[in-house]
Order: sequence, then C-alpha cells, then structure tokens
Amino acid sequence: MYGGNPARTNHYPGDMSLPLKLIWKYNASSAIGKTILVVDGIVFFNTKDGRIYALNIKDGDKLGHKKTEVDATSAYKDTSVYIAYRYGDFTLLKYNLKEAKIDWRIDAGDIASEPLMLDDGIVITALYKHIDFYSLIDGARIWQTKTDDQIRSSPAFNQGTIVFGCDDGYVYAVGEMIGESKWKFQTNASVQATPAIKDTIVYIGSSDYYFYAISLKTGKLVWKHKTNGQILHAPAVNDDIVIFGSTDSRLYCLNRLSGKEIWIFQAKSVISTSPLICKNTVFFGSLDQHYYAVNLETGYEIWKYKTRGRVRTAPVVWGKYLIGAAENNTIYAFSSSEEK
Repeated sequence: MYGGNPARTNHYPGDMSLPLKLIWKYNASSAIGKTILVVDGIVFFNTKDGRIYALNIKDGDKLGHKKTEVDATSAYKDTSVYIAYRYGDFTLLKYNLKEAKIDWRIDAGDIASEPLMLDDGIVITALYKHIDFYSLIDGARIWQTKTDDQIRSSPAFNQGTIVFGCDDGYVYAVGEMIGESKWKFQTNASVQATPAIKDTIVYIGSSDYYFYAISLKTGKLVWKHKTNGQILHAPAVNDDIVIFGSTDSRLYCLNRLSGKEIWIFQAKSVISTSPLICKNTVFFGSLDQHYYAVNLETGYEIWKYKTRGRVRTAPVVWGKYLIGAAENNTIYAFSSSEEK
C-alpha cells in the first residue's frame, strides 16, 4: 500500500547501490496515478483515464490491463487488489487476481486518498466528510465516523489508532475497533498530507506551512517546524530522522524526537511526492521533472534522472529496482549499474 505499511513510514529496509541506470520504460495510455504497487515482481499502477496495468518488473512487459473508466488508486492484500475510485456510483471494489473476478463493490463516497489495509478490514477516508472501516470479506461497513469537512489525507495506523488530516484544519485520531474519537489536533489550515507514525509520535504537515510532531496517545504537540510552503505529502521516518518535502521546493530532514534541523535539500520546483528512505539514501520526485537521490546523512545529491514530464508519483523500491513515473504517461524502472 501507499507508504509501504499501515504506519505509512515510507521506509524500505533493503539496500540499493548507486548510481542507477534506466533498464526499461513503458508508455501507458494516460498519466500515471499517485501510487505504484509492486507485488512478487509485478508492477501495478493506475492511469488517469481509468486503466489498471500489470507489468513484469524485470523487463517492463505488459502482463495485462483492466479498464475501469474512472481515475482510481489501489492497494494489495492476500491475492486481491482493492480499488478506490475518485468518483462514481461504486467507488470501492475488491478484485480477486487469482480468479480474475470482482468479489464485491460498494459505494464508499468519492475517495481522494489511499486505502489503508489492516488485518481484518480496509479503511477509507472520503470527500463526503467521513472515514469508514469495511470488511475485507464482503465489503460490509463495520463503522463510520463523520467529520466537519472533506478528507483528502490518507489514514495511517499504529497501536490501535487511526490518524488522518482533514480540510477543517484538524488532525484526527480514532479507534480501530469502533471508530470512536480519541483526540483532534488543530492546525491553522487544511491538512491534506498523509501522516506517518513511528512508535508513539505522529508526523504530519499542514497547508499552514508547519510540520508537526504529535503524541499518538494524547494528541498533544511534541514539536513543530516552520517551512516556507505548504506540506501536502507524507513524510518518511526511521529510528532517528523524519524527512518531508514542501511547496517551497525544499526537502527537510529533522531529528524525529527533537525537531532539530539536520539538513535541507533545494530542488528547482515543488517537492511533489512523499520521500522514500532506503538504507542510506532518500528518493523523491519534483515538479522540476526529476527524480532525485540524496545521501541520508548529509542531504547531498548523489543521483538524479530527468523525465519528460512533471513527477507526481511516489517512488517505489522493490529488491534492486526503483520504479517511478511522470506526467508524460511513462513509467520508469531503474536498477543498480551492475544489474543486467
């Protein structure tokens, strides 16, 4: 799923040798969506014209595609892809890959966020001002919690608590079992970014130019850091640091416990994806039409690749492969130089 795990930490535990080289690219029917999934060597992605593609990660050969007619995003669990539509009459469905059939479909409201997969259910935040928990088995709604405004932030989960942002300027925390309110934290503008949770701290940015660290247990502020732009995407976090991008074209690295600034990387345009930590490297994309890799400790640029379109798709690492996409309808696969 988006963020790599329920806590959305955007931290891949593997290693990747740089520099990277382009090993293949695939031209799709339209611009690639925000999220790429890789499962067992198969790359899944959605396009803005409502198609879902499956490619072989080794050579980019198309394994198949399905036309859905509506812009969507997806998550994977136990041989099924869960597809969330941006609008329509039936906006959430379970597609069984093994049997090549739809198991169920429901109206979950217009979904502008990424699905959250838990052990026994799927959590969806909707533009219709609610967050829902559905059964994986039959799509039955288990609970619903309403908010005062639209939700574009994707939910994150840790220690029995689901956290998400809202257009009303609040960050909300609700319980996993029945969706009861645990706390809400007020910022000064819309919260469209997805949170990341590490241990007992929630990390999330707001359109008010601030990045916040909030206690998962109490909802109290731990620290905050001011930038010169809106923060619209999820951060990446490991044991020591938290990294996030801003519309001020900067990537920030902070000590995750104190909020102390460690380094800043300056791109040539808006940081337009969540970052991805892979051992000692941070990967991310920018509207300046580049994917970047910077050193985790220093923030120095160690690799970049110019695409032929603006980058809005979060990079994904699987084994020795880095997968990304650009608005020129192209998906790109990179690998270490020694890979064939």
